[in-house]
Amino acid sequence: MSNLKQNGQLRWIPSYLRNRGQLTRAQKRVLRESWEEYGIRFRHGEVIDLDAEFEGGGPMVLEIGFGMGDHLVNLAQIKPDHRVLGIEVHRPGLAAAIGKAQDRQLTNVRVMRGDARLILSDFIVGRPFSAVIVQFPDPWPRPGDSHRRLIQDDFLSLLERRLIDRGELVVVTDVQEYADHCQKGFWGKQKWDSIPDSPWLDSRIETGYEVKAREAGRSVTELVFRYKENGENISA
Repeated sequence: MSNLKQNGQLRWIPSYLRNRGQLTRAQKRVLRESWEEYGIRFRHGEVIDLDAEFEGGGPMVLEIGFGMGDHLVNLAQIKPDHRVLGIEVHRPGLAAAIGKAQDRQLTNVRVMRGDARLILSDFIVGRPFSAVIVQFPDPWPRPGDSHRRLIQDDFLSLLERRLIDRGELVVVTDVQEYADHCQKGFWGKQKWDSIPDSPWLDSRIETGYEVKAREAGRSVTELVFRYKENGENISA
């Protein structure tokens, strides 16, 4: 996984917990045998040519922190005319997603391992994404930890350089405090509109985590924000 340090100092504090879960023997085999087919490698100082990584064309959507890959793989299956990229830090999730994509013989999905902010900052250029989806990010609920959340001003500024005009950011959370944090983070931002609905919500499926959240009595909030390059009012 890529290095977040610069001159010996962390560029930012990661928004995720490290070392979550251990690889099974079958998952190790999937990563060993199928990474070249579905995984994208990257090196410091080199820019990734995403067009060269996918066999076909079409709009590109990014899911950050895709867990075990259920939504990521389903999205690739129901939108065969789209290119679906997933970024995840945990290897069991990467292996699970690759295995599911392989079982369905999908060719329009790719995965990367690393810090999403680092990858979007250093290794991807231009505006390749029609949508960015973040489902159930680590909420960091304890006082003093909110600065570790992914949805922050610097991350939104980064997305403004990677989303197409009128591209969308979808955030799904089962923590109301995190939903409130996201909504407040967009107040007064002329280049973003909060919109009530999106085709990306229509294509969403419940993940295993989401089922458990609902069974535990936690409500799930879906938020959609549309980026507008020139800052004009497009919410109507």
